[in-house]
Order: sequence, then C-alpha cells, then structure tokens
Amino acid sequence: MADSATRTEAANYGLPADVTAAPYDEHGLPLMVYPLTDALKTDPKAAIDWYLTHREKVEAQLPHFGGVVLRGFAIPNTDTFNAMIDCYQTDPHGYAGGLTPRSNVSGKVFEASRVPADQKIILHQEMGYLPAFPRMLAFYCLLASETGGCTTIGDMRRYQKQIPQKLLDSVRERGVLYRRNYRAPGPVADPLIALFRREWTEVLQVQTKEEAEAACRGVGCTPVWEEDGSLSMHYRAPGFVRHSITGEEVWFAQVQGMHFNAARLAENYDKIVTAFPAGRPRPIEILYGDGGDIPEDLVTPLYEILDNLAVNIPYEHGDFMLLDNIYTAHGRQPYTGNRNVQVGLMF
Repeated sequence: MADSATRTEAANYGLPADVTAAPYDEHGLPLMVYPLTDALKTDPKAAIDWYLTHREKVEAQLPHFGGVVLRGFAIPNTDTFNAMIDCYQTDPHGYAGGLTPRSNVSGKVFEASRVPADQKIILHQEMGYLPAFPRMLAFYCLLASETGGCTTIGDMRRYQKQIPQKLLDSVRERGVLYRRNYRAPGPVADPLIALFRREWTEVLQVQTKEEAEAACRGVGCTPVWEEDGSLSMHYRAPGFVRHSITGEEVWFAQVQGMHFNAARLAENYDKIVTAFPAGRPRPIEILYGDGGDIPEDLVTPLYEILDNLAVNIPYEHGDFMLLDNIYTAHGRQPYTGNRNVQVGLMF
C-alpha cells in the first residue's frame, strides 16, 4: 500500500511537481496522489484550480491504473467537489432509469447509494444495463463511516481473464438481455421488497404511463406493461464494449449483479423467491440475449473471483476518487455509523 516511504516523484506519472504519487496495491489499482504544498492542503480554491488545470494528466493515468485517488487535498465539502466535476458532461436524463435509489445532492453531485448499511454492493460497472453509461465516475467522501464502508474497486481486465471460458464464449455469441421490473405506485408492507422493487414513478421520475414509456425509450429501453400495473424495462446488449481510448474489448455484462441466484441474494434469497416465483416478473434479472437462461453453475464462480480482486481503501474525509467505468468496477462494503459518500457520473 502507498505510504510516504513508497511514494515517488509525480513526474514519473506525468503529474506536476507539487504532488507525489504511488500505486495503492501490488497490481497498481489505484494511483494515490498526495499534495506537497500547503496551498493544496488548505485552500479549496487552490485544490479546484489544480484539478481543473491538470485533469487531463490525471485522466491519462486511468488506462494504466484504473483509478486515481486524490488524498489530502483541500476538498472540505460538496460545493468544492461539485466545482471540480462541473466541467464534465453529464447525461441529460440525470439518473432517471438508474437501478438503485439515488438522489441529486447539488449540481452534478448525487448520493452514492441508499442501499442499507448492512448490505454489501457487488462489484459492477455503473449503468452497464443501459446503452448510455458514464465513462468515468468520481467519488467524494464527505464523512467516513465508523467501520467498513469502503468503495470497493476491482480491475475488470484481470476479472475477464478469470471468467469461465464457456461464459465468455456464450455471452460473446448470444449477448445479454437485461430485464428490470418496477411496481405500480402504492405502499408496500415489507421494506426489503420495496427496496428490491421500486415504483416506476420514482425510477423514471415521471407521473403518467405515457411519460414513463417516453422516459423508458429515452434511456434506450423497451417498455413492457405487466398485468399488475408494473413496468418492465428490457434492453439487449452485446456484453462487451471497446474502450474509447485504447480500443481494447472489455467484459461489460452485469451478470454477477443481476443474475437471479442464491449466491447473489444471500440471506434474502428465500424471501425474494417467495415474493417473485418463476413466471412472475422479477425486480432485476439478466438472461442471454435470445432470452435463454444463463446457467447458475457458470455464474457462481464469479463471486469468489470478484472477492479476490477487490481492493478496499478506507476512506478519509476529503478523498476524491476518479474511476474508469470500463476498466474498473466498484461496489461497497457494509458499514456502521454515519457515512456520506457522493458521486459524479461523467459521460
């Protein structure tokens, strides 16, 4: 892990001389960058100006390291974070159509997640279930949790090399089909079911069915209304994408996070199976592009692979982490205490 003894001159990474840097772990994920001047450590305007001036140099590290963490810079609050990412293009739809609950905080800043603190979020590439997804993510730690709460990251190039060959070949040949189902507006007694199956009005930020259909198509999905008044969103994808800078083909299928199996749902499996039996639309699921089931025995090994790839960096207040969304997956560890981590989605 990077510390003062292992940091090197930033020039070795194409960065200016007023910072120092070192890879966090033996595989180089991510690159940790630390300020050397008092101004960068204490003056938010200086930190903002530094990033805006050198952001192309910072971004140039992403194909090599997958992510860059600025630690020790004067980034005391959301306004400072927003000023650093305001230069980036965002999706005109905002987070409409996104999978998990997430509200806008300010400007281009969103909540990282509202998933309960005791639940782990599996490594995934952001919004891979939609045709338009962010090329980069920026995470900001306003308040670190008492224990746990790391934004887990993992190298998808290493992951791809360990995915069972049969799964790689079948996805390459058949693609994948994402199916998400959202309930009609109204109360739900069980908070777990409410979390797993949100209202379509909330997800798409609309009020009427006509608006929902338009919003669904606007994010590239096919709307399907079910008999119970719920809305299903369907999207077929190739399962691989080419990196816009390197041209490298990278696995981009959310099999581990959306496949309906006991390993993913863990202690919630029995309750979810009872609530959503076979034949009834499920909150989320992934199939082969032709509608065929992806065999569970091909999916189960993925979870151990991902656990072995996971890099967990304990947050410090003011941390700014920039990730390449194709090369680097992210997740979250369970935590205790209060936690406030925010995110920007850059398209």
